Amino acid sequence: MKSRYEELKEKLYRLGDLSLGSIQKRMLTCGDPDCKCARGEKHGPYYYFTYTDPETGEPAQISLQESEVRELRKRIENYRDFKEDLKELLDLEVELRKG
Repeated sequence: MKSRYEELKEKLYRLGDLSLGSIQKRMLTCGDPDCKCARGEKHGPYYYFTYTDPETGEPAQISLQESEVRELRKRIENYRDFKEDLKELLDLEVELRKG
């Protein structure tokens, strides 16, 4: 149990950058009645990073360049791994303290 505890601590230190949120991929219409999107061929894809604004607690979004999506996905995955591993680490710490 102690070796798993140390392994998790080390892993958490090496995770890298974290982001809390999600990526939305959208196909959009422009509103021009003569455009191809009015006939069902939408524009896009467009990518958005959605998150909860830490100051207001309200949902927020930021548009992304397609070139940013891959790195941001990795950061979001890192955050998910961090949460899972931190919970396991804290559970192990409680068990280790119980003896």
